[in-house]
Amino acid sequence: MPHIMKVTLTILILIFSTYCWGCQCGPLSRKDVRRIAKQANFVLVGIAIENVHYNDSVKLERNMRNYGRDVKFKVIKIIKGELKSNYVYLNQFESDCPISYKFGEQYVIVGTQIKEFENERPFSETDYNNHKIFDVILPPPRQIGGMTIAKMRCFNVEKELVDYWNSIVKNEIVLFTQQCSSFYATSRYGKYFSKKIRRHNSKLPASRVSALR
Repeated sequence: MPHIMKVTLTILILIFSTYCWGCQCGPLSRKDVRRIAKQANFVLVGIAIENVHYNDSVKLERNMRNYGRDVKFKVIKIIKGELKSNYVYLNQFESDCPISYKFGEQYVIVGTQIKEFENERPFSETDYNNHKIFDVILPPPRQIGGMTIAKMRCFNVEKELVDYWNSIVKNEIVLFTQQCSSFYATSRYGKYFSKKIRRHNSKLPASRVSALR
């Protein structure tokens, strides 16, 4: 069962000279891109390969659509960050501006690492199915990139799904991202970041670069 869809918010997020306003993102200059790449936990290029969910039937149904929001992400190139695996997990819990990733499409991801998920309003999938949960709690705004999230506070996600993501974050890199911090690799902003990729990869050992291809 997917987490409860939130009503459209009109929360202004000002960070790195870019913003989100009701799922419309402000423009980025090359200077903004450099600042984001410098301050973000992770900036990565890769592809979404599958949805992440504790219920295999739900996961299979979503995968058949070739799109996903909370996904396993195969890393192709690193702009910023250190990885021991070719994969990270992208999470958009409580995002006011989520994005659906098309499987096989390359994206540039600006990610903030999540260390733990904390359920602020525990309810079960059964409660949701029985229509016991009607209201939506508006979470605090999330910044784009930047400081690690020690605890991702979850207000509108069923307990089983929060527990499942906590089991993942123990052993894997989990990143928060959203529409305003995810870009098609072939887009103008994606190309801005591509210049940073070439500079960064030129400093990596050959073995490390090839391992992520």
